[in-house]
Amino acid sequence: MSLTHLSAGAASAVPAPARVDVARTWLLRSPLAAGGDTAADVLVLDLEDGLPAGRKAEGRERARRAAEASPAWLRISAAGTRDGEADLALCRELGDRLAGVVLAMCAGPADVAHVAASLPTGIPIVAMIESAAALLSAPAIAAHPATRRLAFGTGDFRRDTGMSAERIALAWPRAQLVVASAAAGIPGPIDGPCGQIEQAQDAAEHAAAMGFTGTLALRDAAIPGAHAGFTPTAAEVEAARAALAAVPDGPVDGSYAPTLARARALVSRAEALATL
Repeated sequence: MSLTHLSAGAASAVPAPARVDVARTWLLRSPLAAGGDTAADVLVLDLEDGLPAGRKAEGRERARRAAEASPAWLRISAAGTRDGEADLALCRELGDRLAGVVLAMCAGPADVAHVAASLPTGIPIVAMIESAAALLSAPAIAAHPATRRLAFGTGDFRRDTGMSAERIALAWPRAQLVVASAAAGIPGPIDGPCGQIEQAQDAAEHAAAMGFTGTLALRDAAIPGAHAGFTPTAAEVEAARAALAAVPDGPVDGSYAPTLARARALVSRAEALATL
């Protein structure tokens, strides 16, 4: 079941805020596209890149109608732009039919503050880091109280910096987002779109190894592989539980305590994901 459907009021053992924190796959879909079902944890109606300039108004109207059936996540255009302000007007109109916002082209914490002030209280914001300047501001963006997660807009970031798509080239910016998220006490960031469908699991496993906990996706066919890459395996969970059960008698030394902490975190994440 997708997080989109759970947000509409279906029963779940995990409260809605926690589901936002553990969601692995965030599918970006144009409101102009037919169909609303998806295996992704979160379906995001994309009002930014998902709509051509001449069809923005039509796309917002379709998103409004979609939210009548189930609370909707919206990807909105950059704060302070004409399209961004029109998108925020729609968000205010939706009220409790708005599940959350993915903020494109977030430049700094002031953008998060501007969007948060325009939304109903408590609406989660995922801030997209898509430029060199935004990356340098990532710690402050992550630390803003309204920011629930960071997301890496790899395409625009590469356009801004000239970096290639090679993993070694993007390792440093990815690490910066992971560190910024950890320092702010929010869940690990969401990676850029996972690329070719046949590479989705490998891309997700690489991102998970870097400390990411989710990915954007552009096609439904990539979701199973991405889920597999971000979900602890049965063997990993068994090993973590065995480590927790084998705590040595007496004081735990400094080298063992981090192992136990990682094991607890892995088991906790696996249990949360099992409820989605």
